[in-house]
Amino acid sequence: MKITGFRIEPGEIAARLVEHASVRDAVVVAQGEGAAGKRLVAYAVTAAEHAGEAEGPELAATLRPHLSARLPEYIVPSEFVPLEALPLTLNGKLDRKALPVPEDEAYATGRL
Repeated sequence: MKITGFRIEPGEIAARLVEHASVRDAVVVAQGEGAAGKRLVAYAVTAAEHAGEAEGPELAATLRPHLSARLPEYIVPSEFVPLEALPLTLNGKLDRKALPVPEDEAYATGRL
């Protein structure tokens, strides 16, 4: 997919998120309309052994530098949403339509 003229691989971003000790599972999606309105949103499930250590704004403040050290700045998500678990379909696949729209539960640390 392309956002603001850059080729983006959400799976690569999610793989770098899971490398962080506080993250058990993650998915990154592009949300918004049109090329100018799209933004990357990271949904992160906190690892059980790290639950409570980094939640909300602290989680975003931890994950943004982690990703910035491993990825180009233009593919670091602009918003991080903590989840208890990723929503799954009956077949056990990620249900992208069930991901919450980032609003109050999102912790934005920057925009594309």
